[in-house]
Amino acid sequence: MHEHFRPWGNVTPDFWATSDPSRNDSERSSVLVPQQGAVADKQQPAAFEVKADPAQHQHAKETTSQQEASAQASSAAAQEELPPGFQARISSVTSAFNHPEDHDRLRLAGVEAETLDQELTELYGQRHTHTINIREIRGWLAHLAGQTEIAARWYLHTTGLQITLHGANHAHTEASVRRAVHTWQQVTDPVEVVQIGGDLAKVVAVVLGEGSDASRFIQSRLSRRQAQQ
Repeated sequence: MHEHFRPWGNVTPDFWATSDPSRNDSERSSVLVPQQGAVADKQQPAAFEVKADPAQHQHAKETTSQQEASAQASSAAAQEELPPGFQARISSVTSAFNHPEDHDRLRLAGVEAETLDQELTELYGQRHTHTINIREIRGWLAHLAGQTEIAARWYLHTTGLQITLHGANHAHTEASVRRAVHTWQQVTDPVEVVQIGGDLAKVVAVVLGEGSDASRFIQSRLSRRQAQQ
């Protein structure tokens, strides 16, 4: 499974073993949480390597005192241990990452991840590191299952939560939005490409900058798709 996440990092079963994972997920808060759909066979196209432009990244900074306080609170939350039993359940879910060909295993992992999401949201709310992390896991499970639209929406969603929690100029936020781009580029349905891409373009402009490689790639793909409609 380590082959699937280049060049932006790997999602591994020990993701939850560290308190500072360099991989968190997508969207503005207004984008709806995606729902799991039918499992389909997955093909992995070549990844588009998005490179952040430091000047554009600086342009996208949001460094208010409120965001700094939120980031500090999030850092403390990241050190907070999961309740008893959660670690083992999450490890069971992420073990499915190593068997992307086992569709039944992915489906069962998705069901358990949804249950964990509900429980963690009830305990911590959605703007908490633990909740965002499990939603990232749900996005990756959807990706492995070939549900590219769902995966892209998950990462769009978690990017929005990361912006709220950490601000736009944060490694977790950037990692989430890059995953959103990575999964969106694999969406083939023309309608979904345009619908998801419109929201993605706005979020990428905020996090990576309007002149970044990612923004130009999204705008180019959207223009081609819209011209075909």
